Order: sequence, then structure tokens, then C-alpha cells
Amino acid sequence: MARRELLVGPDFAGDVAHYAEDDGEGGLLIRSVQDVAPVLERNKALQTANDGYSGSRELRRVAFIPNIVRLKWLNEEGWDAWRPDLYGDKLAAKLNDPDWRFLRTAPGRVGLSNGVLR
Repeated sequence: MARRELLVGPDFAGDVAHYAEDDGEGGLLIRSVQDVAPVLERNKALQTANDGYSGSRELRRVAFIPNIVRLKWLNEEGWDAWRPDLYGDKLAAKLNDPDWRFLRTAPGRVGLSNGVLR
């Protein structure tokens, strides 16, 4: 059986935990895991709570992305969802994609205007 060692976290419920595992060939694999069920349940509840705008209508809530999803996109696709200034077009496309609808917290479409998600 492969050895598995906790490297980091989780520090709180819903946090990402990182494990080191033997790859069976003398190397090392880093595995990251996160229980996203509570996040997705909250996102689903927020989708029907209101239109996502603040009372003054100056701010709009659109999505909450679990850390493990950000890591997936960073590792597999090479872009960082926490850098909308650089990757806003990719982030808007993901958030408008029906396959990723569980990340949304309000109705409507996300757009990119002058480098700002709207």
C-alpha cells in the first residue's frame, strides 16, 4: 500500500487538504482534496435568494468558486481564477457555461467590460 502523508490543512471545515503519496516508482504525488458539498449547497440556496445585487445596486454577487476548482483550472488549464485582471475572459466563459452552473450564486450572465467582470 502506498504511503500517504498530510502536508497541509485542512484548518477549517471546507478547507483544502494536501497529501503527499508515493507514486509507486520512487517519485512523489501531491493530492489535494476538499469537501465542496457545503459550498455548492450554499451556492444553490443563494441562486434563488435574490438577484445578487447589494442594496445600493453598486455590487453584484455572481459566484463562489471552491479552492479545489481554482486549483483544477490552474493545474489542468494553466490559468488562475483569482486573476480576473489577466484571465477575465476565461473566468466569464466558465461561469456562463451550464456545466459550471453550480458555482453561480445569482441569476444572469457574467460579462467582461474594460477588463472588469460584470
